[in-house]
Amino acid sequence: MLGILLFSCKKEPSQIGLDIVGGNPLIVHFSDTTNVQVYSTLRDSVRTDGMTNHLLGVVVDPVFGTTRASLAIQYNLSLSSYSFGENATVDSVVLSVPYQETAVYGDSTAQLSFKVYELGELLNIDSAYYSSKVASFLPGMLADATFVPRPYDSVLIDTNLVTPHFRIHLPNELGQSLISYDDSVYANNDDFVEHFNGLYFDPVSMGGTGNIAFLNMYGAYSKLTVYYKNSTSESLSYSFVPSIYSPSFQNFDHLDYVGSDPDFYSQVIQKDTLKGEQKFYLQSLGGVDSYIRFPSLFNRADLSKYAINEAKLIITNVDPDNIFVQPARLVMFQKIYSGSDSTSSFYYLDDANAGDAYYGGYYNSTSKQYEFRITHFLQNYIAGKYDSDNLLLQILGASYKGSRLIAGGSNPSVNPESRIRLEIIYTEANSENK
Repeated sequence: MLGILLFSCKKEPSQIGLDIVGGNPLIVHFSDTTNVQVYSTLRDSVRTDGMTNHLLGVVVDPVFGTTRASLAIQYNLSLSSYSFGENATVDSVVLSVPYQETAVYGDSTAQLSFKVYELGELLNIDSAYYSSKVASFLPGMLADATFVPRPYDSVLIDTNLVTPHFRIHLPNELGQSLISYDDSVYANNDDFVEHFNGLYFDPVSMGGTGNIAFLNMYGAYSKLTVYYKNSTSESLSYSFVPSIYSPSFQNFDHLDYVGSDPDFYSQVIQKDTLKGEQKFYLQSLGGVDSYIRFPSLFNRADLSKYAINEAKLIITNVDPDNIFVQPARLVMFQKIYSGSDSTSSFYYLDDANAGDAYYGGYYNSTSKQYEFRITHFLQNYIAGKYDSDNLLLQILGASYKGSRLIAGGSNPSVNPESRIRLEIIYTEANSENK
């Protein structure tokens, strides 16, 4: 019977006469005690090319350990068929980078520190780049910058306030090298990037918690500007700019999670899945995913007389008051086997087709919870449509947002009310009046 197989120890059911056909009542039950199995695992990597949001910095999390976000990006010509004129001499080289958001991931009062190098590889706009890729760069540091990010402060240029950004000076030697190219190089961007591949930003830990800043590398104030003079003029400038057609990629390095919390390390790195009874984890930037199963649903032979009216999976944030941002939204996929080639892949649940408002996955800052409606998935699984109950839980935007979550496991000894749970309202068609 379903009451034993699926909903053992269920709450006292309410019997509601929703309909009577031939004297047979429909009996509605509620349960929140279905066995849920959950555990966390490393994510292989995330794709990072083509992003409009770029990240730079280092954070040290007492649970998740250290995360480094570095950046490689190509700079293009802003004007073609350009000539620097006779006897061109560089006055200064200024790199400016606007912020994407008015917050950082980590400690907003900590310093952001990084080094800048000339990129040593030609990037391809048509190539896929993943967060595990390590950039190749030329020896000889171009700049070493350290400052507290001010993504909320506009910058005064002349008498105008412009979008928040930071500026650093690069060596005049770089500018002199750039303006020394033959004029023919400035007639075609493909020729130019063969000579100058771009820049690599390498973050440096300053101790403490640190932070990761979100950058708008394709913004109007993102540019590498060479200020120079020539035989005919004293105040000239030319800017090299990234654009949406500039290839880029990020490397997200979690340093093998050395220094992470022992419980986290045991579950995620040493693969002790039983630790998921206490808590489980999610981390963006190519970090950590989680798997969810419902073991008590395996035997479905006697379940055909039950209809699922609503099924909600509820996940509780057990560490909501830290300085690390929780994900704004989670996303879930189901594992589906292919009989044709004996492989399996993960796909969106059917419930997602009903729209975001129905499906859910958003963080509720009041309840400190995420809710997913998985009614169609559960009903179809019980009906035998799917061979697997495996669900994959991830952070939405894991390639370009810094966030992490510690959630209540399947049977936590501390804060048992925080357990991950499946709340089900189901209908039983009973052959006898009760």
